[in-house]
Amino acid sequence: MKKLLAIFLALLMVVSVFAACDNTANDDPETTQGTVDESGNAEGDGNEEEAEREVVEFAPDAEYVYKDAVGVMATNWNPHTYQTQDDDYPTEFIRAGFYSFIYNDELNPVEGKDPYTGYVIIPEMAASMPVDVTEEVKAEHPEFNIPESATSGYAYTIDLNPDAVWEDGTPINADSYVYSMKRLLDPELKNYRAVDYYAQNFSIAGAEAYANSGHTSYADAASAYTLADLTKNEDGQYVNADGKKMYIGLNVILSHLGGDTLKGYVDSFGAAYFDMTNWETLVDMMDANGAIPLTDENLALFTPVIATEAWDETADFAYNYFVVGTDNPVVEYEGTVGLYKSGDYQITMVLSKSLAGFNLLYSLSSNWLVNEDLYESCLSENNGVWTSTYNTSVETTLSYGPYKLTDYQADKHMRFERNENWYGYTDGKHQYVDPVDGKIYPMYMSTAIDTQVVAEASTQKLMFLKGELMTYGLQAEDFETYRSSDYCYATPAETTFFLILNGHREAIAQRESAADFDKTQYDLETMTNLSFRKALAVSYDRDLFAATISPARSAGYGIVGSNYIYDPETGAQYRDTDQAKQALCDFYSVNVDDYDSLDEAAASITGYDPVAAKELFTAAFNEALEAGYITDSDGDGISDQTVRIEYCLSADDDFQTKLVNYLNEKVNEAAEGTPFEGKIEIYKSAPYGNSWSDKIKTGLSDCVLAGWSGSALDPFGLTDQYVNPAYAYDGAWFDANSVEMTMTIDGTEITGTLVQWSDALNGATVDFGGTEYNFGDGMTDVDTRLDILAALEVEFLKTYDYLPLIQDGEMSLLTQQAYYVVEEYNPIMGRGGIQYLKYNYNEDEWTDYIAEQGGELKY
Repeated sequence: MKKLLAIFLALLMVVSVFAACDNTANDDPETTQGTVDESGNAEGDGNEEEAEREVVEFAPDAEYVYKDAVGVMATNWNPHTYQTQDDDYPTEFIRAGFYSFIYNDELNPVEGKDPYTGYVIIPEMAASMPVDVTEEVKAEHPEFNIPESATSGYAYTIDLNPDAVWEDGTPINADSYVYSMKRLLDPELKNYRAVDYYAQNFSIAGAEAYANSGHTSYADAASAYTLADLTKNEDGQYVNADGKKMYIGLNVILSHLGGDTLKGYVDSFGAAYFDMTNWETLVDMMDANGAIPLTDENLALFTPVIATEAWDETADFAYNYFVVGTDNPVVEYEGTVGLYKSGDYQITMVLSKSLAGFNLLYSLSSNWLVNEDLYESCLSENNGVWTSTYNTSVETTLSYGPYKLTDYQADKHMRFERNENWYGYTDGKHQYVDPVDGKIYPMYMSTAIDTQVVAEASTQKLMFLKGELMTYGLQAEDFETYRSSDYCYATPAETTFFLILNGHREAIAQRESAADFDKTQYDLETMTNLSFRKALAVSYDRDLFAATISPARSAGYGIVGSNYIYDPETGAQYRDTDQAKQALCDFYSVNVDDYDSLDEAAASITGYDPVAAKELFTAAFNEALEAGYITDSDGDGISDQTVRIEYCLSADDDFQTKLVNYLNEKVNEAAEGTPFEGKIEIYKSAPYGNSWSDKIKTGLSDCVLAGWSGSALDPFGLTDQYVNPAYAYDGAWFDANSVEMTMTIDGTEITGTLVQWSDALNGATVDFGGTEYNFGDGMTDVDTRLDILAALEVEFLKTYDYLPLIQDGEMSLLTQQAYYVVEEYNPIMGRGGIQYLKYNYNEDEWTDYIAEQGGELKY
């Protein structure tokens, strides 16, 4: 089963990886009841009296290869640095969490639940369930600042699985976990995934302090100081009235640049806009955070860079690049970070936010573990910047999961084979009772996973019919033929794909200033106009969009997907709540009073309004004309310029062509009879690979259908993806710290920024106007949490940076070579993943069978 916790960037692609075995959510509340009691202990440990059952062992020499295809091959699966869903692909094969989810069956029963209708949480890399030691740690370790009133939920000991080893047999013990956490948070390495352990619900005490140890944190001065407002200290560095040192931000995010960095612009445009004479000297002076001290000498070197005619600034503009430095104290890992060794095979974990029961185990279904010797050998440093090649090749990868990486060819092929040193093959826990024959089988019948890049759906289909792939995701043209096949499976998913629209004004202005950009023919700036964005939003009939582009998917209306479960015990879904329905009615301007019920009102939403689209396009024309974005030189009421919108590709294929053509067709239909008739063009970019998200975030590409995948049991945690600039697609041009929201909670009106509301919703104690609030799990009632989530969703939608279009899902064919032990989809377990896949034929038998069928299979 794939880990449930992490959230990934996800692109709308032709087919989902392991979609038929995925671990997402749907609308069957009868199958989601868990087996964790309030103390965090798992029930169903298999100790109940059972009738003697036959235990089946698979033939040791037989090969059963899972043959998979992906659109984009993973390039970096380092658990400390990966960013995308593509790069996370190897995780479920080569790693294991502290705890995992398995089906309930006769070996792992759940009271009141039939076999295979629920789930059981079992220790995996842990040896047993966590033990709450909050009172003990609070008394013995005041440095972790556990609240005086807390009696539970803040500190745990976890006994570790003594049988867990690396694929080469190296033991994994408490030292392994402490080393890995120390490296993950290392202030010099600045690992992307470090924030996962202090900026979300699962927050380790002291982790943030250590991650920033000894570094100067820079805050954009936001053009608040000119040189005249500052004084010099004894070292000749300027300081503000509070005595804080001032710096020049070369590679620091600046509001003056719309959330981008000066170095980003210089790297992109070079001498075309900047004086490069001193640039390399300045870059060599930068510290690891991208700043240099503000001194007279440094300012003299800096000002010529920006004081150019092409950049349209003078030396007087230099103050826009000033940043304020805060020196974070140097702290040691030991005594600061709440993750330490308390036995050879035991760690103690101290949290800064309380977490218990299901949510604690859910958070621990992933892992941060790395191999010390290999990790160290993969690190390199250049001018204070550290990079790592860990988990980028066979040679730099060691497994502690059921499979190990045995072959890797970048952009072509990966192969995983059984890791014979994995404890799960011999511990007696990784087996199940077959629901048909009642026999006990080992999990993970697949002996290998063979994965190759196959971009085109048509090629995947041909390979599938020849028996060369295990699954094939149906395309629109396949539905009539295959949707009733006995081998066809529908699989829902949590992701909503929204059209992300570029709002990065500064980046757009710079692109328009390029020598090869013809402003008499084309325009980019109009896409930042709110009326234009609203017009795009109502130009697409979501149901028709899904039916035409990807019929297995459905219409999407909110940024929180239809299959997010907010209560794992009951299977209740966020989108089924009154709060979520009212949120959509509010955003789409549906008057509930015009309907017999809220359900009926919400069901009426289509997101499509061609009349409004024409009015909005006309308003956008007038506003863009007034702003100077476009012209109408002959006064015919038609834009002289075509608004060109680049669609950001990770890889190109027929599906992407079809998608972009459809986006073009429908928006131009909506613009007929308006000043933008025939004047909007959405075109494909060059393939950007895994850097596609960077292109969107920096405003160097304009739109893409993308979303967030993962964390299907925590819709509340999604809010951080929209307020945290480290994650948000629009973080360079939307500042959630400057947008306020007011709500009435228990009769009290509370006003705070979107960041404050998101933090409080996810378990942080936040000061709202002098009063502290915490709206995290267990800190307030669930209806209040749903109220806040719904209100935040509306605020995010109102930016029109995200236009929801499609709810993810898949209808796919499964090979005749294998079958699912459980065919019915389970919101928590999916269909069990690769561990619950059984084979009808081994590889030799499969080859013979294909030949008997004439080389092409019928489905």
